[in-house]
Amino acid sequence: MVVHNNSNKKRDLTTLFTGVVIVILINYIGSFAFERFDLTAEKRYTISDNSKELASNLEDIVFVKVYLEGEFPAGFKRLRDETREMLNEFRAYSNGNIEYEFINPSESPDEKIREDIYKQLYKEGLRPTDLNVKEEDGSTNKIIWPGAIFSYRGKDIPVQLLKSQMGVAADVMLNNSIEALEYEVANAIRNLIIDNKPKIAIIEGHGELDKIETASLATLLAEFYLVDRISLNEELHSLTERVMIDSLQAFKVKTKYDAIIIAKPTKPFSEKDKFVIDQFIMYGGKVVWLIDPVFASMDSLQNADVTMAIAQNLNLDDQLFTYGVRLNTNLILDMQSAPIPVVTGRVGNQPKTQLFPWFFFPLLTQANTHPIVNNLNAVKGEFVSTIDTIARPNIHKTGLLKSSIYTKVSNTPTRVSLGMLRIEPDQSQFTAGHQVAAVLLEGKFESVFKNRISAEIQNSNEINFKEVSDENKMVVVADGDIAKNYVNIKTEQYYQLGYDRFTNQQFGNDDFMLNVVNYLCDDTGLMGVRSKKLTIRLMDKNVLKDEKFKWQLINTVLPIGLILLFGIAHYYDRKKKYTK
Repeated sequence: MVVHNNSNKKRDLTTLFTGVVIVILINYIGSFAFERFDLTAEKRYTISDNSKELASNLEDIVFVKVYLEGEFPAGFKRLRDETREMLNEFRAYSNGNIEYEFINPSESPDEKIREDIYKQLYKEGLRPTDLNVKEEDGSTNKIIWPGAIFSYRGKDIPVQLLKSQMGVAADVMLNNSIEALEYEVANAIRNLIIDNKPKIAIIEGHGELDKIETASLATLLAEFYLVDRISLNEELHSLTERVMIDSLQAFKVKTKYDAIIIAKPTKPFSEKDKFVIDQFIMYGGKVVWLIDPVFASMDSLQNADVTMAIAQNLNLDDQLFTYGVRLNTNLILDMQSAPIPVVTGRVGNQPKTQLFPWFFFPLLTQANTHPIVNNLNAVKGEFVSTIDTIARPNIHKTGLLKSSIYTKVSNTPTRVSLGMLRIEPDQSQFTAGHQVAAVLLEGKFESVFKNRISAEIQNSNEINFKEVSDENKMVVVADGDIAKNYVNIKTEQYYQLGYDRFTNQQFGNDDFMLNVVNYLCDDTGLMGVRSKKLTIRLMDKNVLKDEKFKWQLINTVLPIGLILLFGIAHYYDRKKKYTK
């Protein structure tokens, strides 16, 4: 019997020693080889190579404060958990240079302290969500701040984690927000660590939106780009410059700016200014064209109920046609539109106003799942026209924004009358279907001046005329007001781009403009991450309600029962094995 016990003891010690050696060997090998395994079907926890490279190149700590802690519905808890998982994934590749903290901004019982925290978060760039939480005995209203502040070497960047989308169910909206997490984290890190910001120019001199009308856009872009306002003034090298490349005084032409924005011009472009822009494109410059082919203004309706919308000549038709698009001289009327106030009577001495949908202000939605518009909130347009694409070799066209299916197209000249607000719309007239109002063009563009200039100009070393561009891209939008922020004329205060003062609603104009510029100037391929798709796997709420007790019982009793059964089986197995 003693011999048997010694044999068992020796065997157990050998097993223990072998196990310890194996663990030590695995850890030793693991110190030289790093690998993570993602077993989900859509690889939701696998970040792109670009994201991994960003994280691995960090030279200092990026600290993230995430304001997604507290008591809120399961959907927001899922967003919180997915955010933590995503930050852990980035941290795994960052050599320990990513740290984070989850904070409950509503934790304090003191209302004044909470208000001070809310004001500070708003000042730092985060926006709250007013949440109506349904409970068994009623509902409660909560303010949550689904965002994060990324900090690196004294620089802070706010990131809104919840992506609002008009007309989208809450579950889908939360899923879309989770899909965007990798891009939001990676983009924040990129913009924190970048040394030389790309340069953007907002063009002036042709009646474009003025400085205060684009103040919100400029502020938005200034977080990630160096933003100038310039006039071309028919100067040949206002957008490009000649740079000496060797001691033999050889030159090359390079662009002064990564991209330019042409926002709602109202005066014709001269041929010289068109040439300057054309050669900027030929040498790799990106352009955001925000053009109104039709002149129509709400200012004209201040003193009269009727005005005329007429085509305006900007002398850009041939240039845009050569690049691959035609802006039509018409207006989109959409039943899915932003409202405006209309005086419907008087109460005493005060006018009584009511909001009515203004069909000339369509709410444009994403035309596809391209990274620029994927999961984008509706974009508010004002007097929007349609765009046709033209067959051009080596040019790929992608629609970005479209009207709703309940659309009507009115060719100019056309009457714009406030009187139509008082008439019930006839839906049978709104049958034009989706109309594209914004297009992305990518490829090798041909110069509009090819075969149009003299041999002397074409062969001039000073001009360095180029007929065809290398791979390039541009965005054309048939509405200049998409980039225009509301301005209080009396106080000269401007509001956030996309903010609607009549409904206090924030539309997606700001995100759209930032996404456009990011995509055009992106040389890392990060924008492609925005196309990531996750499958929603939600429980049936009706089944959950009816079978709640059953599943609670299964989830609590079954695991304990299995452990007890395993323990009993193990006990009798040992008893049978060692009892003689």
